[in-house]
Amino acid sequence: MSEIKYRLRKLLPSLSEQSKACRDREIKQRLYVIKAIAKSERTITAACEFRGLGKDKFYEWANRLLASENISALKAKSRKPKTSPNQTKPEIEKKIIRRRNKSPFEGPERISIGLEDEFGVVIPPSTVYAVLVRNKLISEEYKKQRTKKHTKRYRSPIPGYLQMDFKYVPYLINNEQYYQLSVVDHCTTWRMIRVYPQKNEEAVKKFLEELNLICPFPIFQIQTDNDAAFTDKYSVGLGIRPTGAHPMDEWCSLYGCRHKLIPIGQKELNGKVENTHKFDDREFYSVKYCRTLLLLEGEIEKYNLRWNEKRKTKSLGWRTPYELLCDVKTTILALLLFCKKDEVQQQTVPKTPENKIEKQKIKSKTKQQTDRYLAWMAWEASQYPKFTIMAVSGMSLISSGDSFRRNYRLSSYRMKAPFRVKSGSK
Repeated sequence: MSEIKYRLRKLLPSLSEQSKACRDREIKQRLYVIKAIAKSERTITAACEFRGLGKDKFYEWANRLLASENISALKAKSRKPKTSPNQTKPEIEKKIIRRRNKSPFEGPERISIGLEDEFGVVIPPSTVYAVLVRNKLISEEYKKQRTKKHTKRYRSPIPGYLQMDFKYVPYLINNEQYYQLSVVDHCTTWRMIRVYPQKNEEAVKKFLEELNLICPFPIFQIQTDNDAAFTDKYSVGLGIRPTGAHPMDEWCSLYGCRHKLIPIGQKELNGKVENTHKFDDREFYSVKYCRTLLLLEGEIEKYNLRWNEKRKTKSLGWRTPYELLCDVKTTILALLLFCKKDEVQQQTVPKTPENKIEKQKIKSKTKQQTDRYLAWMAWEASQYPKFTIMAVSGMSLISSGDSFRRNYRLSSYRMKAPFRVKSGSK
């Protein structure tokens, strides 16, 4: 028996506790090979050949283990070279870092071209990238420092705030261009999509009349851009304010909702509906090619129905827009209770001129939402009394049921949208 085998057999039993406590798989594997070779009846050379291990590597591990008498000596050492003769010279590396700090928006390719133009130094972009990574000038933290924080636009807590916009149908039908008009709710992402042969006021008016019939919640606001199909703000004068004579403005005034225009050049404010156009191209137009307008209208209605009733999304908690609309009734009920509480508190305040003005402001802000949501809940309770507990709870807030039914026409059919009454109706 060789001397190194004798010493290993004597040392290994004392390392059993260290071996049990060790969690490094590489160390345990090397220790297992050393034990097997030390206990083998074969010579070290034959045992190493049987294990597929070089003899020199075994002697290296064994000598390190015998010298330290600790299994941590079997841990792999760094393979990093002591010298790197091909590494970028320090003066060139300083120029790269200086240029990056001066122009943090420049990437490796721009820096490489700039150094060649300014100093005549030819450095490939891959080398520039390695230098930037080594000096932590390309990392997630560095990116966050250099990126402007945009305003986060939160989802509306209650339905009724819509965004509307036109979109070109991405292909011609019988050599004619058609237009898609869609509206999306900011809270539930409920949508209504229709296709029209022209992009004008008549198409918008027809769309709004159909929206008035099928929208499953009260409409408080419709947000659009400044297209002439939506407003006459920039087509009749200096563009100071709309005249109110546009068909869309007249419709909004008739049904008591607000028409909001976004500033010019700020499409991101209408980002909810703009984002849905991307999904339309990806999920509908890329897989459906319709040869006639009639066929396109039928397919777009099927796609619209799938979006509202079957398409679950992560942003909605893996729910459909209709499922979220049912779940959000709790929020609506809380809003109604809060508004009623404010009304009671305002009634107890002494009637002074200042308090009277404040009371009128609060009442004007909450009256539209509370009245319309109460009408919606009451109508739903009359249609589906067994399934709408929240609607019945909302009904309990109504002081006079007879006047409420008379004002909001609760006996009307569902498609008549009883909760969207014309302003001033009795």
